[in-house]
Amino acid sequence: MSEPAITHAPQPVPASASLIRGRAWLRAFAGIGIWLPAHLALEPGWALGLLWLGALVHVPLALGMILTGQDRHSPTARLLGFAAWAQLPAALLLMVAFSAEPAGIWLALPWIALTGLCGAAGAWRLIALGLRRAGALADWGLVLFTVSGAWTGAAALRWQAFGFPEVIVLLAGVHQLYAGLVLQVVAWRVVARFGERRIPGAVGVCVSLGNLLVAAGITASHLGAPGWFEACCAFFYAGCVIVLGWMQLYHALRPGSGLPPASRVLLVVADLSLGTAMTLAIIFAWGVWRGYPTQTVPEMIVWHGTLNAFGFGLCALVGWMLSVGSSIGVPADGVASGLRPESRPGGP
Repeated sequence: MSEPAITHAPQPVPASASLIRGRAWLRAFAGIGIWLPAHLALEPGWALGLLWLGALVHVPLALGMILTGQDRHSPTARLLGFAAWAQLPAALLLMVAFSAEPAGIWLALPWIALTGLCGAAGAWRLIALGLRRAGALADWGLVLFTVSGAWTGAAALRWQAFGFPEVIVLLAGVHQLYAGLVLQVVAWRVVARFGERRIPGAVGVCVSLGNLLVAAGITASHLGAPGWFEACCAFFYAGCVIVLGWMQLYHALRPGSGLPPASRVLLVVADLSLGTAMTLAIIFAWGVWRGYPTQTVPEMIVWHGTLNAFGFGLCALVGWMLSVGSSIGVPADGVASGLRPESRPGGP
């Protein structure tokens, strides 16, 4: 199937979409303004710092992007709109939760509830709209965001869930925030640009399944399974994510993609960071397979985590957010539901 034609004349953004985008930008700017001095003053450790960064900055951008592509009168949009409104106070309480050990879990409850609301909205859309659409990738990211909230709550409780060390419990929450919510939202944007082509959709599905396979591999190793199983799961997931990055790079460099120059630059940086981060994950998994660590967990937190949070996550979200109001914008529910762009109401 041929790629949908792109109109190069800028299209006006509906007032509601502009308002949603503006609020997302304000929340993200407020978040980075809070995160930087808080991290310097409290010195929480880099893993916890990345969790705070995602909660304060990445989440409002991801929710803003999802909301911009939905009918604002739909029940799930109202649910996500409330979650977007509650994000900043819940994130602030989450930061305090890790600084007040006796009451940590109580202060983390609003964040856990917020992720639960997002997961409910994502599950609702998956059931109501089905899986054969690019928007299902973002909806699945909302479900994984709930998993992040659960692990984050366990970390705030200082609970060694299922026998995992506390640092691994915390990293599970961080992982599902970035590899769950953020990556899935970006995957939606990338796959939607290819219309109904099957191969990009298959890559998106493999990225979604690969996340679960990595979790299964880590759990299996924890229960005594041989290291090759975890390594193979990591190889599969990393390979799928790298291919997704190539697909995004294609749109960033293609002259007729209609992306603004700033978006192109940011998406190229995001792809370079993503490819490097996934290569480090492959090297780490190879060490697990052979039983001789090639990198330590603290090293992976510093390099792999930083590349994913700043280089990929932040640059990709900002890059795609900047495309709103350009010649392509953010796919509306019609595209997200599997309709061809030219068939949606008001489309070209």
